[in-house]
Amino acid sequence: MSNPYDNDKGNISSVLGPTLKFKGVLTAEEDLLIKGRVEGSIKHSSSLTIGDGGHVKANVAAEYIVVEGRVEGDLVGSKSVKVRDTAKIDGNIISPSVSLVEGATFNGKIDMDSDPSAKVASVPTGQPKTEAVAVDDDRAEDRDAAEKRKTAAKSKRADKKSASAA
Repeated sequence: MSNPYDNDKGNISSVLGPTLKFKGVLTAEEDLLIKGRVEGSIKHSSSLTIGDGGHVKANVAAEYIVVEGRVEGDLVGSKSVKVRDTAKIDGNIISPSVSLVEGATFNGKIDMDSDPSAKVASVPTGQPKTEAVAVDDDRAEDRDAAEKRKTAAKSKRADKKSASAA
């Protein structure tokens, strides 16, 4: 990324440097570049860039989000989310405009909702979720039924073995 103070809007950006470690709720209204570690949640009303080498373990809500570093949590961009080739994301992306560059690592789902502002209000302020969520209920039910059949078959085999041993 180029110098954060040389942007086309003329706005001065804030930079959280590579040695900075922040834990808590981060809010800002000017453009922000994160090169350090942030843990908690981020609510931002402008452009947010998670720079190469930056590590964010948080749910993030901003107008524009660019990811070049590591994110563990959900991203909600009211205008757009751009994922660069150096990015590693474990979490969902919600934005009307999403771009993923070849080479990026992404594990989650993308929701290109036309009105993510409702989702911004619902972004939790705590730690990002780490548990898996079944997306297709029918598949989950099929897996549960298959697991029950396997358990029943094992039980029958065990009964036959104990009966033949007696």
